[in-house]
Amino acid sequence: MKNINYLNNLLKCLTSVSSVSGAAAVAVVSVMAFAFPTPAIAQQGSAGALLEEIVTTARKRSEAEAAQEVPIAVNVFGADQIQALFAKKIDDLSYLMPNVQLEAVGTFPGVQNFSIRGQGINSSIPSVDPTVGVFVDGLYMGTTYGVVIDTFDLESVEVLRGPQGLLFGRNVTGGAVVLRNKRPNGDFGARIRVGSTDEEQVNVAATIEGSLVEDKLAAKLAVYYDDDQGYFTNVNQTYTGPQVGPLPIAPAPYPGQTFYMQPATRSQVGALETTLVRPSFVWTPTDNVDVTLIYENGTTEGDGAVWTDISLQRAGTLADYTTSADEIGFTDISWDQTVLEVNIAEIGNGTLTNILGTRNVDADSGADIDGIYFPLFTVPGFTEQEQISNELRWSGSFTESWDATLGLYYFDQDVTYREGRHIQIALLRALGGDMQAKNVGIFWNNYFYLNDAWTLQAGVRYTDEDKTAQIITGACADVVTYVCTFDNLAGDWSNVTPKVGIQWNYNDDSQLYAYYTKGFRSGGFNFRNAKPLIIPPGPTNEEENNTFEIGLKTDLADGRVRLNLAAFHNEIDDMQRELNIPDADVVVLQATINAGDVKITGFEIDFVALITDNFSINAAYGSQDGKYTRIDPFVATIEPIFGTVIGSELPRLAPTNYNIGFSWDIALGGLGLVNVAANTSFRERHPYNDSNTEFFSDQRRTNASINWFSPGESWAVSLYGKNLGDEANWGNLTSISGIYTAGPMQKGRFMGVEVNFRSQ
Repeated sequence: MKNINYLNNLLKCLTSVSSVSGAAAVAVVSVMAFAFPTPAIAQQGSAGALLEEIVTTARKRSEAEAAQEVPIAVNVFGADQIQALFAKKIDDLSYLMPNVQLEAVGTFPGVQNFSIRGQGINSSIPSVDPTVGVFVDGLYMGTTYGVVIDTFDLESVEVLRGPQGLLFGRNVTGGAVVLRNKRPNGDFGARIRVGSTDEEQVNVAATIEGSLVEDKLAAKLAVYYDDDQGYFTNVNQTYTGPQVGPLPIAPAPYPGQTFYMQPATRSQVGALETTLVRPSFVWTPTDNVDVTLIYENGTTEGDGAVWTDISLQRAGTLADYTTSADEIGFTDISWDQTVLEVNIAEIGNGTLTNILGTRNVDADSGADIDGIYFPLFTVPGFTEQEQISNELRWSGSFTESWDATLGLYYFDQDVTYREGRHIQIALLRALGGDMQAKNVGIFWNNYFYLNDAWTLQAGVRYTDEDKTAQIITGACADVVTYVCTFDNLAGDWSNVTPKVGIQWNYNDDSQLYAYYTKGFRSGGFNFRNAKPLIIPPGPTNEEENNTFEIGLKTDLADGRVRLNLAAFHNEIDDMQRELNIPDADVVVLQATINAGDVKITGFEIDFVALITDNFSINAAYGSQDGKYTRIDPFVATIEPIFGTVIGSELPRLAPTNYNIGFSWDIALGGLGLVNVAANTSFRERHPYNDSNTEFFSDQRRTNASINWFSPGESWAVSLYGKNLGDEANWGNLTSISGIYTAGPMQKGRFMGVEVNFRSQ
């Protein structure tokens, strides 16, 4: 399917959107919003879909609330919007929201490096806690591995900007991404989606649901299959020299397993095959009780991440999306998770909710990190993670003017990681460790309705977390089987995260709000510190983020215009950073430290307007500025050894970013409806690493689609294009011993066709 000429010609006229000049873009910035409207399968059109009510569960109330009514900065994407945006994975939404980067680091597939309002991480170290927490059906994803997941059959994606420590606990200093799968309601229904791209990727997904016991037990089965034959080209497929492999891992934690790096014997690389099965059940034994059980099992197998010599690509010597790596690596990821949610209404004047969740991830992957024609630096990594959590909460009313949410939370996690560093063929380094973490939290949030217009919020959460770790810090008698010296380390952190806010609904369609809150990121350990005598592997100190935010949400012109504004001021104490330092001995040294104190301020705009009944525009704009107000004294002790490790600019903080889009419905009478939609996004140049030696260039993304919907709401056929400007980018920028820059490539332009069918 390398040549879908008709699709290319059909979308060629839309690619001109990507050539919008900077001056024109600035002119449109004043009308920015978060996504183009969904072409819902319906005949009334879709241009005004973003103005329809979208609900959120962000405040953990007894019932979902309209997103426009909650006094926080939140972007909510419903199921039809996700489908219309062709967001196959969460990171496909990355460019559509102000000051949000939902990026995969790329070192190994599926590892998140999400950043919101300039707070993020830049590593694939599984012991490093994120700044942006991801929650699926109430289950917190305890490690960054296996988190850049597909969006099929999601009911909603909620992106909460700013610290969410009160209701979501630690490790959400930047914000939270809340995902909710669709529940069965007892009605029979089936859906099938089939898609393919011009880059040899095929996707098939389906659901079937119905009632097992009428009015009592509903069930659904969702299945998903994606076969990506590989987007990237390897010009070194005839390599016949020495290579890394086999990789026996024994006796622990992987007894009897043998992994192989794959020689570069084919030109098409980056292939991955993903399968997923998700059965779910909803039992309603009485009118005031419902029990939901969701189980998910999935696997991803194929090549390793495709790294390349970025220095050659930027110089024009090596074509974009091309590598000369001598090995294509491997990926073998499996996961399963279970969520059991019980809701009991009429407990006092509220609802009692209990969410019990478990998750297990095995993520084994290897990559040719140097990305060049001989084995300079090859890294296999092996991760196991197990977790269990439980949240018990009550939400309801004490009086007519006093609502509250009270809860208890427990989380227990074990993470194991082993990494081998093959430098010029020889296995010279063994890194890794084991970590056990336990977390207990208690929270109480209150809303006091002073009158019809004014609401006061006051809440507090107490968190206690302890971690123990065994980390390789000494010599290894056998680097192959990890017979090494492990140090026993421990840390215990507790924190109080309050929130106080005021909301003024000055008319039925508008509100002003302001609040103060705090986020808490627990200290931690580094499984990948190759020089522990210079920079200890931990524990780091906890990180705190004190935030002030004010905002406006308003609907104007009889509901045809929506404008949301937010301004924030963050003060982060003891910010944790993951250093990426070129080093002749270990190629790249990744170390975790408390870098100092940081101040980040910013401004955000979300806007959508229904210009006519069948044409809407929308856009989003974000600006932010961050700087250190104090550098930790430890930095001065290591800079004589490594040079500058903390620069003046913060990693993954883009000073400006925007998105502009439109949606146009064209009625075809008895033949249905056509929707044409497009958007273009921009993200300003910003550093990847803390020393500010590696920078992501200005990035632009242009997406477009043409969608036909049948009169009976059953069929939809879509032609779409993503990254139509063919902008090259990389998940990270790694200096190889200070000689050149390498990185894992992200996809450029591709186009596809998709067919959806839904039963009546």
